[in-house]
This record gives sequence, C-alpha cells and structure tokens, in this order.
Amino acid sequence: MGMAGRIRTNTARRLMPTDAKLLTLTQWLSPSYPVGAFAWSHGVERAVRDSWIDDAAALEDWLRACLTEGSGRTDAIWLRMAYAGSADAVDAEARAFAASSERLKEATRQGAAFARTTNAVWGLSLPDCVLPVAVGRAAGEVGLELEATVLLYLQSFLSNLVSAAQRLMPIGQTDAQRVLAALQPDIIRVASETRGLTNDDIYSNAFLSDIAAMRHETLEPRLFQS
Repeated sequence: MGMAGRIRTNTARRLMPTDAKLLTLTQWLSPSYPVGAFAWSHGVERAVRDSWIDDAAALEDWLRACLTEGSGRTDAIWLRMAYAGSADAVDAEARAFAASSERLKEATRQGAAFARTTNAVWGLSLPDCVLPVAVGRAAGEVGLELEATVLLYLQSFLSNLVSAAQRLMPIGQTDAQRVLAALQPDIIRVASETRGLTNDDIYSNAFLSDIAAMRHETLEPRLFQS
C-alpha cells in the first residue's frame, strides 16, 4: 500500500467515530425524530392571530428575540447543565421556570417522547424530563460533542417554529429558509455566550413571546397545542 493509501485509511479510521456521533446528533434533532414537535408553536400561533407576526421580517425578529433573550438561550443553559450532570435537579428548575402551563406541557411531552425513543434505540435509561435536559443528558451519556449539540439543538428549535409559521401565515418555503439562514449568526452567538453559564444566569426578556404563550391557552379554534 502506498503512502497516500495509508493516509486515507488512517484518516478514515480516525474520523469514523466522530462521523457516527454527528449522524446520531442530526438524527436526534431531525424533524423526523418522534418527539411531536409539529404539534407545538411556542406561542407563534397566538402571535400570528394577533398580528404580532404578519410577514417574514416580523417572524425573523420574533424568533431572534426568542433565541437570544428567551427560550432558546434558556434551553441552551439547561442543556449544558444537564450534559455536565445533576440532570434531575436541572429538570426540576427548568420546569419551575416555564412561563405558562402550555410551555411546560410542550417541554415535558417532547422530552418524554425523546427519552422514550432514545432509550429504546440507544439502550439508555433516561427519565422523563423537559426536552433540553433530556437532550443534554443523552448527549453526555453517549459522548456527543457538547458545542455541536447546542448549535444543532438551537437550529432545530428555530426550524420547528419556522415550520409552524408556514402553516399559519402566507410565507413561502424560500422566505422561510431565508429567515432561518439569517438567524445562523445569532445561533452561533447564543451557543458561544452560554458556555459556562448556570441557573444563576437564567432570565427571559422575550416578554411578548411569554405573553403569547399564556394567551394561547384560551385560543379557539387553533391548530397547535401551544
């Protein structure tokens, strides 16, 4: 075997475990993973009904606030803390910080579904917990790279809300993808800024998002559970 052949073989052996873990991570955070994310709008439905979100630009602004000042940032911290350990205590605090009953249902039901499937396929023993805690704990147990987990979790979070908006308002596929692409720098920034943060750093300044989530509880008729 020539030198080039040995280099290719050695590189493949070295990258294979990382590649397999990346595939696992993308599978967990794919829209096809059965956590029921399609049923939840995180208050977007109420915001659209009240004309707080009425076009692609407004959707982008709304999601940026959720990501940088609300649930996205908070979830990234819970995920990191669960990855490091003490997931039971983190889960209890994350439940206590939920802004409304529907937000709590959204997080707990998706988390339970994630745990159920991940336990069955990967042989883990995850308890029922809120989604970011479940993902963080599973990623830690399987040995997935933390920074990649946070980045893809946040992108998955936003992708689900963009998909919900497409079912609620006249926004086409191209504009929807433009919104998601425009939020990439914010995803990277939030992932970076949440390194080393703890429950002492939890806050939410995404007030309209929280209000929309609370008001959604009495919305009729509706497509989504939150």
